[in-house]
Amino acid sequence: METLRLLYIAVGPGAAIAVYIYFSSKWDPGPKKLAIKSFLLGGLACFPTFYFEGIVEKVFGLEKLLNGDFALFWRPTMLYAFFGVALPEEFCKFLFLKAFLYDKREFNEPFDGIVYGGLIGCGFATVENVLYVLPEGQSVGIVRMFTAVPGHAFLGIILGYFVGRAKFSVNSEKHLINGLILVTVLHGIYDTAAFSHTSWAFLLIFGIVFLGIYLGLKAKRSLEKHSTVIEFSEREFFRPKGRKKDVPILLKDVRDLLSKGKLKPDDLLIEEKSGKIKSIKEIFSSKLISQYKGLVKTPPVGQPVNHFLICYGATFGLYLYFWFLRNYREFASLKKLKLNPELRALVFLIFAIIPYFVYGMILGTLHKAKFGLPIEFSFNLFMAGIEAGFLFFQLRMIKRFLKRKMKGSFSLPTIILGFFAASCLRKLLSPNMPFYLLLEIGLILLQGGVLAVVQRDLNLYWEIEEKESAEPS
Repeated sequence: METLRLLYIAVGPGAAIAVYIYFSSKWDPGPKKLAIKSFLLGGLACFPTFYFEGIVEKVFGLEKLLNGDFALFWRPTMLYAFFGVALPEEFCKFLFLKAFLYDKREFNEPFDGIVYGGLIGCGFATVENVLYVLPEGQSVGIVRMFTAVPGHAFLGIILGYFVGRAKFSVNSEKHLINGLILVTVLHGIYDTAAFSHTSWAFLLIFGIVFLGIYLGLKAKRSLEKHSTVIEFSEREFFRPKGRKKDVPILLKDVRDLLSKGKLKPDDLLIEEKSGKIKSIKEIFSSKLISQYKGLVKTPPVGQPVNHFLICYGATFGLYLYFWFLRNYREFASLKKLKLNPELRALVFLIFAIIPYFVYGMILGTLHKAKFGLPIEFSFNLFMAGIEAGFLFFQLRMIKRFLKRKMKGSFSLPTIILGFFAASCLRKLLSPNMPFYLLLEIGLILLQGGVLAVVQRDLNLYWEIEEKESAEPS
């Protein structure tokens, strides 16, 4: 039972973030087999990484340099962090992405780089997590769930952003080099802090993780706009040969023909209005995003409740923050709200994580001081109340929009109380009690089930918005 619980902690976060990344591709998700292959390739990339790390350590004697106590940013620590760990890991992920996925015809638009790069990062994080968590235990798994796993996943997204741009650019080498350098630098700073053993290193570690998440989400958002332009653009093109006989094709048709192997990125097309001849690489370049503001915004389709429950359960509820990010974006885009979805979701995550670590430290003190169950129980109730309070302020915005269109939307007090009750029960569980893992999973799914009511109402809301937008004005 203990091994199963540790496997759940080790595998769950990476797998659920992978599901989130895959379903982020709204218009052309790509084959699931290739997505699974990408995840597995990321896991396999761990093994040559360990080999290269061993070579670097032996050649430069870096493992010996770390035997003493060195100050943060001192040269041996940085050498080992950047060249002994960060560069081998990011280079192996880059090689697997470039060698096995870059030339696939299903890689038919820049956003696919986000998907396949992110999935490779998730696969790498999952295998590495298993190798760390099984021997080290639950505490290591919980810490890595908030640090190393999202770090690898979003560094994969950042790398995938540059690889996606490279495939549809006339200057692909520049994008590939820039992407590899950026993720290596971010990873190297993270490892430098981790290896420094200073008392405040965790601040820099979390700072780099949050920076990586922020940059990854910004990159993802940029190529989401690019993908939306491809889906809804009305620009028409012809093939140079037999222009008069050809039926004009839209950008989304070009994307589909690329996936079928009937077109290649270097093929030329003629734009109907201007008569200019451009390669598909030029047409699909980053300049395409400039057309995003002129598109008619369509309501999102929502998220299936079962997908929400899978992601929520597999991450111990961590998916909640990505869920809010998605909703912030959708409301901001359609309702033209003046808010930064990425920044708002990150602030929400930070203020939720800080009490979590304070909770761990104080609870450890309570155990050492032997204050007894009443005080510990009261403290658990207090922490559950903080979590429910965070949730209340986030759901309040969603509730305001839903009640404008729907009479029977979810009851905010009921949702908060249900979440609070499940959170309290989770904190009262002891890892030593019988069937602990099953009870933990059950309560996590209960929390997700409470929030799934909100997702259900959101789906109905977007259906109403879609019907209203389709009606002639």
